[in-house]
Amino acid sequence: MNKMDAHSTTYILVTPFKNMASMLDGLFKSITSQTLRPALWVIADDGSTDGGLAKLESVASHLAWIVVAARDETENKPWLKYGSAVAFGLERALDECRSRKIEPRMIAILDADTVAEPDYFERLVRSMAAKEKTAMASGMITTEGGGKLEDKPSPRGCARVYSSRFLEAVGGFPVTASPDTVLEIKARNRGYSFEVVPEAAGLHRCRSTQLTGEEGLKSAGMIRYTLGMDFISALAWVLVYVKVVGFRQAVAYLAGYVEGAMAGHSRIDDAEVRDYFSGSWKRFLGNSETKGAIRAMLEKRA
Repeated sequence: MNKMDAHSTTYILVTPFKNMASMLDGLFKSITSQTLRPALWVIADDGSTDGGLAKLESVASHLAWIVVAARDETENKPWLKYGSAVAFGLERALDECRSRKIEPRMIAILDADTVAEPDYFERLVRSMAAKEKTAMASGMITTEGGGKLEDKPSPRGCARVYSSRFLEAVGGFPVTASPDTVLEIKARNRGYSFEVVPEAAGLHRCRSTQLTGEEGLKSAGMIRYTLGMDFISALAWVLVYVKVVGFRQAVAYLAGYVEGAMAGHSRIDDAEVRDYFSGSWKRFLGNSETKGAIRAMLEKRA
């Protein structure tokens, strides 16, 4: 890899953590063996009850560049917990940066159930440092069991690097449902690009619900309601899902959307995001790139 000055590749890392004591050894090995180590690693504990916090503090006490930030009160709305934990960890990380006189060019987010190959962050950080306006990047992430996520058009949120300038421009990490999606919207609106670096590899160790499964699509429908999608746009997605993944999954998506409305989930207090999703069926059906992607999916399923 081409050499760059230390400042251009300075990054910090934030990891949200809760009740994953069994994954700590792999997580620590993953980060301590990085070829380009973060200047600071903040692990934000969100109320662990499995002994993980004590283990975190024990390990961190021997390494000055690792900080464990535990908060007393956690977010009581399930759909906001992830964004709330990351935002808490990032706030603590930036406070530490000011006191330690660290000026990070980039901010990495690594979920506690994800491990990265030793050169993962070096590849992402150096690639982003060489570009003017890349908002975020990730590598190729594989799920436990072998499922690859290589065809995802935007960087994976579980192991993503952000431009510090971009996060500052949008007011930091959002406490909202699906914060990764919100940040992608804000990046597009400001002319930033995304990057997926094929050579950087990672493993998501928890078997997450697949997008095409009923539970995954129900969750997606509920999140879209929370982000401000209108009912007509939700129905447009239902019609696509009927053909792409099946009738039951499509119904699950619609059920999630309706459940979000019936349960009184508060919608996002962000006009930029609400505007993006409100009436999005027009953009959804009118965009040539979207229509091409839908056509490819339908042909694949035929």
